[in-house]
Amino acid sequence: MITIARSTALCLLALSVLACPALASAALLTDLEVRDAPQREVELLLSFDGAPGELTGYALEAPPRLALDLANTQNGLAERSQAVGLGGVERITTIEGGGRTRLIVDLSGAHTFRSAASPSRLSVFLTPTAIGSQPPVASTPSAASVPTAPPSPRPAPAASSGPSIEDIDFRRGANGAGRLLVTFSQSGVNARVEEAGLGVVNATLPGVTLPASLDQILDVTDFATPINRITPRTTATGTQLELQTQGPYALLSSQSGRVLTIDVEPVATPADSLAQGAEERFTGDRLSLNFQDIEVRSVLATLAEFTGLNLVASDSVTGRVTLNLNDVPWDQALALILQSQGLSSREQGNVIVIAPAGELAEVERQQIESRNQRQTLAPLVTEFIEVRYARAEDFAQLLRGAEGFGLLTDRGRVSVDQRTNTLLVQDTADQLREIVATLDRLDVAVRQVQIEARIVIARDNASRELGVNWSASSTRGFQINEFGQGVRRDLNPQGLSRARGGLAVDLGPGAVAGTGFSFGYLSGDVLLDLELRALESEGKSQTISQPRIITANQRTATIRQGEERAFQSVDAEGNPDTQFKEAELSLEVTPQITPDNRIIMDLVIKNDSFRESEFGGEPPIDTNQIETQVLVDNGQTVVLGGILTTEQLSQISKTPLLGDLPLLGRLFRYNQESNEKVELLVFITPRLLDDGLTVR
Repeated sequence: MITIARSTALCLLALSVLACPALASAALLTDLEVRDAPQREVELLLSFDGAPGELTGYALEAPPRLALDLANTQNGLAERSQAVGLGGVERITTIEGGGRTRLIVDLSGAHTFRSAASPSRLSVFLTPTAIGSQPPVASTPSAASVPTAPPSPRPAPAASSGPSIEDIDFRRGANGAGRLLVTFSQSGVNARVEEAGLGVVNATLPGVTLPASLDQILDVTDFATPINRITPRTTATGTQLELQTQGPYALLSSQSGRVLTIDVEPVATPADSLAQGAEERFTGDRLSLNFQDIEVRSVLATLAEFTGLNLVASDSVTGRVTLNLNDVPWDQALALILQSQGLSSREQGNVIVIAPAGELAEVERQQIESRNQRQTLAPLVTEFIEVRYARAEDFAQLLRGAEGFGLLTDRGRVSVDQRTNTLLVQDTADQLREIVATLDRLDVAVRQVQIEARIVIARDNASRELGVNWSASSTRGFQINEFGQGVRRDLNPQGLSRARGGLAVDLGPGAVAGTGFSFGYLSGDVLLDLELRALESEGKSQTISQPRIITANQRTATIRQGEERAFQSVDAEGNPDTQFKEAELSLEVTPQITPDNRIIMDLVIKNDSFRESEFGGEPPIDTNQIETQVLVDNGQTVVLGGILTTEQLSQISKTPLLGDLPLLGRLFRYNQESNEKVELLVFITPRLLDDGLTVR
């Protein structure tokens, strides 16, 4: 963490004076002693391990403060800040940075300073302005050793003519920040806001009267901000507001006229950053800032020096701010300062432009109007764009804005040469460059998928011998019968669940019973072609079709196989008419390639079969159909089963002539009938095709 503490509006001038290169060796500040001096002065005695560096400094009237810079000096003091309470000197803070050490002296009133150097010491004498302007008066050491407190310029709290608090208002700000608004009866209140300890922030209001109506504790826990309680109390010198806080926070206070604003904004810890979601995140280096009534431009200059960015502030950036930020990202500190002053920023490269929000909005509006005028007056240019991997008409619709996103300006036009698949685009030169860049990103070769299907008739639980994992079975779909008219039934509303490889999980005969569909995954160690040939050699299966098709990514591929029957019907005029009706097994696959080279397949599978009827006319068709989506690895096989049919076989063996005799013929012939169930299995295997791969 880097700590920066600055308190004057003249910091830029001082930094420019101290921008000289550091000497080869720097002196080390080893001791600081504050003691009385003659003529009611206070002496700051600084001790070094060598010759002291050059002393420069400046004074600030409101609040009264001195900033003393020691060039080419390192800070060796153990304490960063120490309270004094002697001769109008309240506190001395020592910081080091940029090859120099700065002493910030908080005073009770205006002072001047002079210095006297020795080989390893430096004495700084502080003189009150009112006393220093008078001729020096001789005094004894004993008189000088008992300093008299300077008269306080602040009004007494009990004075009726002094300021008082008119209202105390608390609000919840953006991002869960707590905002306290204190309104005074008159301006000019020298408010001081600082942290008084862990979870305590004090606002000291010297010379301010607290009315009895406002002397009550405010419990603001329900606002869900870092502030839990506000306790106003009357002190010997005025009024103090104590804010009890919780959690890490950033403190920012500003005073404008009669209103004191104190903002306490929560600071996200690393553990909370994961839960912020879409909220604004700050990632800058952390720093601490401590300013009392300083110009906003000086604070911005300090942030620019810390970040190394170039900062441009508009002439309209004015005002003063008091803030105390401890260990917050610099970009969050900048956002807090801009928010408190009604400012906004725009980042262009490594340059940050800061101006009032309305001013920036007006500049951007003028820039848009200027750009529109340039487009209106710019000459039109014609460009021929040859489309390689897509239809030129599709790109033309995109340029015209058919999908709600158009690239052409109001003066632009586009036409298509279907013969050469070329776009003729006419627009301004700037817009044409954007159009060409966009089409180059879109006109790329689409990846392709090979869909291989095997349609197999299996007997005697052949699917179990293949190692089909029916644990991922799904019968989501519906059945239609009686000429396609039926009641839809969703057999599995949850759809297909994802299953990895492995051997078969036998769910028993009931797992695939009936005429519904079931899905399964084939284990990765199964050689499908060899297994099917082995089953065919044993008479347990028969491959009736093995279609293979290649389709582009997100393009539908269709495979159909079936039979067609003719039937007689009568037309509207009563004449006989021959018509045909199809019953087919169809498969529609729409693949989608995922970034990790897996495949999502939208499957529409339909199995129609003619059902024998006793009456003539149009043959009835039983239909089973399923629509689902599966996710498989490249080359993994999805198995569709559960389509059961019954084969009835009747076989007669007899002796010629004798087997045809009445009655006695039964002795010379043998009748055999069988009723066997067979299952239709569909194996679907998608494979990704690389560029240049030839499929045989």
